[in-house]
Amino acid sequence: MTKASMLFLTASMMIAASLSPSYAQSNTPDGDVAACADDKCDDEIRTLHRMARFGSFEAMTLLSMVYATGDGRDADPEKALSYLQRAVSYRHPTAVFLLSEWYREGLVVTQDLQKAHTLLTQAVELKHTPAQYKKALLLLQQPDEADIATGVELLEQASDKRLLDAMFLLARLKQQGAYTELDLEGAAQLFKNLVLSGHEESRPYLKETIAILTPKPEAAELVADLQQSYDMEVIQVFGRDFKPDNILSTVVTQLNNTGIYTRGSLNRIRTMQCDGRNGCYTMKPKRGDRDLKQTLTGQP
Repeated sequence: MTKASMLFLTASMMIAASLSPSYAQSNTPDGDVAACADDKCDDEIRTLHRMARFGSFEAMTLLSMVYATGDGRDADPEKALSYLQRAVSYRHPTAVFLLSEWYREGLVVTQDLQKAHTLLTQAVELKHTPAQYKKALLLLQQPDEADIATGVELLEQASDKRLLDAMFLLARLKQQGAYTELDLEGAAQLFKNLVLSGHEESRPYLKETIAILTPKPEAAELVADLQQSYDMEVIQVFGRDFKPDNILSTVVTQLNNTGIYTRGSLNRIRTMQCDGRNGCYTMKPKRGDRDLKQTLTGQP
């Protein structure tokens, strides 16, 4: 999968996750996958254009990736940057973080690490979870103890919001006592939650932590709970169920279901929750609608 395509899918996932109470990452399949080849996303992209006209910053952000990657529409760097900058001008967290990645990677714009740093800092100030994790990774590589302490704090914030990569790294640091105090119980709880979320890479670490805690009589109850979680079968469905175009379709459905855009608005400003008056409309979730987490994990 190309870097641009991965950013497209990542942006879609971040936006969908922002519509739910927690943010949990999911693995994506390898390979050079075009999310919207052969007009598969034509209806969704037209809907995104309508939403962008009515003030949806999420739609603007996704459209910026559509035109940046040329996936679903002809590549148009100028239009891509225009859509993203509109969302950034309103301090939309995902857009700010995405533009920082563009400057870091030299996608659409000329690579500029200073601008990437400034935008990443803004995204962190906006409490954007992936930005918190990204900033934590950068700070943990610095020699200054104050930077490392800030990095650990940001990592904890991202972990509290259930960003799986952040949870896993924090658990490993707690397990080893690196950059933070040794905390086997805290590491074990994180590994447990990761395993229950289907994060298979955490399974051997949970087993290792259980083995370390088992000889301690005061940890008997915790060990029993951890072992039960370790033995639990977690079923995930990928393969045929995972289709990048379905992700975009899911995001568009979720944005529609929020019901916070006014049809025919001339000022194109995001409005209050639609209550059926003043010409606004709303689409409610219907039986059978699936959110992004269900789409990616196969959960009912």
